Amino acid sequence: MKYVTKEIIAKEGQDSVTARQEGVPGFKQQALSNATIYLIGAGGLGGEIGEGLIRKGVGKLIIYDQDNVELSNLNRQKFYLADLYKNKAVSLGRNLKREAVKRTEIVAVPFSFQQAIELKSYFPCDIVICGVDNNPTRLFVSKFFYQRKTPVLFTAVSEDANHGYVFVQEPEQACFGCAFPEFVNDDSYPCPGVPAVKDILKGVACYVLYGADSLLMDRKRNWNLRQIFLAGFVPEVNRKVERRKDCPLCSKLGNSLSL
Repeated sequence: MKYVTKEIIAKEGQDSVTARQEGVPGFKQQALSNATIYLIGAGGLGGEIGEGLIRKGVGKLIIYDQDNVELSNLNRQKFYLADLYKNKAVSLGRNLKREAVKRTEIVAVPFSFQQAIELKSYFPCDIVICGVDNNPTRLFVSKFFYQRKTPVLFTAVSEDANHGYVFVQEPEQACFGCAFPEFVNDDSYPCPGVPAVKDILKGVACYVLYGADSLLMDRKRNWNLRQIFLAGFVPEVNRKVERRKDCPLCSKLGNSLSL
């Protein structure tokens, strides 16, 4: 499913719809308007991040998700009663049309990213945002794009809704496995009914959006791993993870590996 939105045109004497963000030091609207971004996962994180990207004027957003909307999603995800039991990627793409301020092409793919690759539904992109809730998909995405030298922002939140992280995997630098080696052999999926709430999703999404800007333009960033803790009992983490020679993931990747 594809949607193409139109730019809101300013009247004579008015600022353009993106004038205020274009005034931010280092912000380059044209870089964002020219960018193609993958959004893998259309749930709570995907909805918050997708809304931000569309309102900021991303050129093309491709959304992947094979799940359907459930009633318990409506309190925190960007879905409405009319979306119940319909595919999440298609529903989110349709709902994000309302958020558009510039010309954006929204492509909704109603499959998991792995399924899409099997079906050869793959388009070149500038950045990938992976907001899924399982490690097998994160690892697949990490490997796939590490070999293609495409940056990936991984993001997730904890079951107690207090903690969330953003990790930026850049070409030839630390991969997802370098940052989270304990997840490399974890093939488990979350159980149904895992707790979730809106506030942590919004808190983490802002770092994803900033991270995406830093990859496309001159907004500075001195971290590739950012962790937040809403309760404040644990200090936030803001650090640079270095590539590990013994990484169980990227140390084994080579041109001979086929995905």
